[in-house]
Amino acid sequence: MKLFRAWHGLALASTVITTLALAGAASAQDKVQLTFRQFDPPTEIGGLVTAVDAWNASHPNIQVKLETMGGGDTLAQLAREVPAGAGPDVQQMAFVWTRDLARSKLVLDLDPLIAADPPGAGIGDFLATDLATLDGKIYGLPWSADTFSMAYRPDLLAAAGIKSFPDSWDDLATASKALTDTAKGQYGFCFPAGSAPDGGMWILANYYLWSNGKTLLEETSPGVWKLGVTAADIAGAMTYFNAYFANGLTPDSLITVNSWGDPELVGGLGRGDCAITFFPPQTFRAAQGQSEQPLLTAPIPKGSVKRISHLGGRALGINANTKHPKEAWEFVRYLVGPETFKTYNQYPAQKSLLASLNFPAAEQGYVDMLPLAQTFERYISSPLQVSTMTALINREFGAVYSGQRSPDEAAANVIKELEDGLKAAAKG
Repeated sequence: MKLFRAWHGLALASTVITTLALAGAASAQDKVQLTFRQFDPPTEIGGLVTAVDAWNASHPNIQVKLETMGGGDTLAQLAREVPAGAGPDVQQMAFVWTRDLARSKLVLDLDPLIAADPPGAGIGDFLATDLATLDGKIYGLPWSADTFSMAYRPDLLAAAGIKSFPDSWDDLATASKALTDTAKGQYGFCFPAGSAPDGGMWILANYYLWSNGKTLLEETSPGVWKLGVTAADIAGAMTYFNAYFANGLTPDSLITVNSWGDPELVGGLGRGDCAITFFPPQTFRAAQGQSEQPLLTAPIPKGSVKRISHLGGRALGINANTKHPKEAWEFVRYLVGPETFKTYNQYPAQKSLLASLNFPAAEQGYVDMLPLAQTFERYISSPLQVSTMTALINREFGAVYSGQRSPDEAAANVIKELEDGLKAAAKG
């Protein structure tokens, strides 16, 4: 469909009747239909539906149809549709999808659209732009951000005489001792310690290592990678978390639990079986709905170097073959703006917006952690598959918890497999 906006200026030289006729024709031709596809469950997007409805009500010439498709199907569907000239105009993406979609030429280079924006409307105010960039160009605009924070029962901390949430990893261990009462079935700190390839121990292990100035891999120069940890670093992290089991501060049953969303953790916090755990926002909200007492969040404990968590979230991309790039960009800009987040129950990836909006007091831990979070970009850019590293960490930490290996033995396995992987990648 061609747009006839150029006619508007010419109409000034026409008669009143001609002007009205041309304006009517232009209005009909200028009406654009966009499709926006997202992958969150329908039960979680009520606020997004409201935001899209508000857009349609105020933009009669740019109407948006909202589609929902499960995240597992989205990438394959785009790979089929876009080369054929089909697919949604605007696509919700996980941060980590953006580069792969850009390499496959399935999403639009946004730099020309960004450059045409008014001064001050650039992307320097957004989190996670590292994962949105390929070869120096932006292919996805960060939209919503999420991370983990600690979640806890303030009534249990008060009953144990703990006046403020533990600030460091060592403080957490100390507080967990005071909070544990096995006669009541109450434990200080609960976390998913299972050894499944996609288990949650990966997240917690990295938080501990990063906060102490360590990282599994680091890039010393472009394309040159080496280990950023020693066997002693890994063994130290394993020893720290294993002490919760060894000292009875965490129930042994969690050695088989892989997900932070497991009912034993979500329900355990609400019942008071667990005084402290760690959750992403949606899981915390689910726990709130089940809890017998109010819940609060707090920042992730700090290590010897800093306090840190990982930054996840969603970005918005534009179909490389859309017929309406300018209109799609206008809608994307609306989605990342304050009007959308008044109803959309997510945290914005725009730093100034994150600072200006009001969030529930119980979720202050997330507000505090998001500016301190970092993406997994260093791992994603490395020659090793993130899924391989995740499975390795979960397997070896789990082996320590179950008593199959000592921390030194398990740490040696981690180091060897990482080194072997880097050597194999270097040989190509």
